[in-house]
Amino acid sequence: MILLTEMLLAFNIACMKFGASYFANRIVRHVKTDMEKMADDGCTFVVHTMSEHDVTYHSGNMSDIVKASHDAGLEVFLDPWGIGRVFGGESFSAFVKAYPHCRQKLNFTEGDMMIYKACLNAKTFRDYMTNWIELAAKTGADGVFWDEPHLFFGEFTHLFGGRKKDVWGCLCNTCRDLFKQKYGYEMPLEFTDEVKAFRQSTIVDFLECLANNASQKGLRNSVCLFPTTDPRYGIYEWEKVAMIKSMDIFGSDPYWYAYKKDVAEFVREISSAVLSLSLKYKKEPQIWIQGYRVPANREEEIMTAVDVAYNTGIRNIATWSFEGTDCMTYVRSDRPEIVWQNVRNAYLKYRKKHP
Repeated sequence: MILLTEMLLAFNIACMKFGASYFANRIVRHVKTDMEKMADDGCTFVVHTMSEHDVTYHSGNMSDIVKASHDAGLEVFLDPWGIGRVFGGESFSAFVKAYPHCRQKLNFTEGDMMIYKACLNAKTFRDYMTNWIELAAKTGADGVFWDEPHLFFGEFTHLFGGRKKDVWGCLCNTCRDLFKQKYGYEMPLEFTDEVKAFRQSTIVDFLECLANNASQKGLRNSVCLFPTTDPRYGIYEWEKVAMIKSMDIFGSDPYWYAYKKDVAEFVREISSAVLSLSLKYKKEPQIWIQGYRVPANREEEIMTAVDVAYNTGIRNIATWSFEGTDCMTYVRSDRPEIVWQNVRNAYLKYRKKHP
């Protein structure tokens, strides 16, 4: 434990950091009250979502929201929530409707079926994300949070006469040309090892491009990967992301309720993997705790999750999302007020240990 503490101190991450995501409203006076509550309840930072809707209709509000968060003493990260449907989040995407040529093409042998997700290699989408980073910097935020970047994968039977078939993206002309340049042959329709590697490199390159851009504008970069190394999700070698020099915070989200896993086992496994790579590449390790869709009478598992993450060596812990996601019917917890009470108790417990 002493050695671990010394290593964390070397990376300036031994102090406790606690946070939560926030997307409840865009009325600044209400946000101000909520930010003050978050700070009183042990939070040191907040991740505000900044979706396509926010970019279009609330850009001025976002600057005011960032200021209100800073005034409450919170560090602020902005999340491209649901943008292009390739980042985590329930927000709708207008981009994939407005730019159909930028959608991911699926591996159908016939036709040009496109999924409503942006291709990460599409120049128009990358330009959109460059503009998003520019806006994020103008708000005065401290950093950006790259939330579960991924490509499409699904298993379908009803489209293929009852035969199960892997369906994935992207096979647009741009991706096919890039694949051929790299491997010397046409991209296959099967989910081969080369296809898996190409999809992963696509996401890694996309992240590195975004992180470098954000870093140049003075923003810190934080990334959250799915808590799995299944290649269907895109990233199966976490080290490829941890190696990105401009990435400051490296994390994952072992949401045990969602994945139907044992809380202690799952959080410990993912926390250990995150910590190991973070120490190797001098990143700040971060673990996200599930605070949405929490079943009634299981809220105390949140305390267990925080304890396990802390005992593993994690000193940056966040919850998705504020007040048990009471603001969103689709993913709200059964008893959101009890969920947040457990979050608060866990945060304040360790804040007292690390004043």
